[in-house]
Amino acid sequence: MSTHETPTLDVEKRDRIGTRYARRLRDSGRLPAVVYGHGAEPVHVSADAKDAYETLKQGHHLINVQLDGKPEPCLVKDIQFDYLGDTVIHLDLARVDLTEEVELDVDLVYKGEPNAGAGAVVEHPHQQVKVSCKANAIPDEIVVDVSALTADHPLTAGDIALPNGVTLVSDPQMAVAAISTVKEVTDEELAAAGDAEPEVIDKGKGEDEAAGDDS
Repeated sequence: MSTHETPTLDVEKRDRIGTRYARRLRDSGRLPAVVYGHGAEPVHVSADAKDAYETLKQGHHLINVQLDGKPEPCLVKDIQFDYLGDTVIHLDLARVDLTEEVELDVDLVYKGEPNAGAGAVVEHPHQQVKVSCKANAIPDEIVVDVSALTADHPLTAGDIALPNGVTLVSDPQMAVAAISTVKEVTDEELAAAGDAEPEVIDKGKGEDEAAGDDS
């Protein structure tokens, strides 16, 4: 469960929107964003890019967006990156009541080592699960203990122990951790493979044979 203080991000209203003006904002060290939801008109804003990056880097789902000295709780709904996927270029922020139920994806953090034997590999098909909870009780992450994982019984979303007040929205049968076995190749098998005769591929008749067919 989240125990940190909700961070505050100062924003300024922007009157001009569009690709050209958004690019100018980013060039000046500002990050374009939009605040919407709760029946109110969307507000186009910008934030100091460094402050925004630091806030997002900590994985916060809920932040206080402060415009004209008035903080308003918002969920980070969408983060848009550039074509390289390493620079944030836009934020979507949704107004939220702290006591309302919200649905969102939360990261899974795996801990423990299953006693699976040689050649066993633990796979994590999914790195997040969708949950429902009150906006003021969003967990930063959900810890999944895989110590008891066996090859015969994958761990599903329904097996995860969720914090109080958090309910699962994802399919409870969705596998989140499983063990697969990688077959070890012996030295004898490697030697046998090296001694194997190369396959001869018949590419068709040779030029001499083809010429003989014309007679």
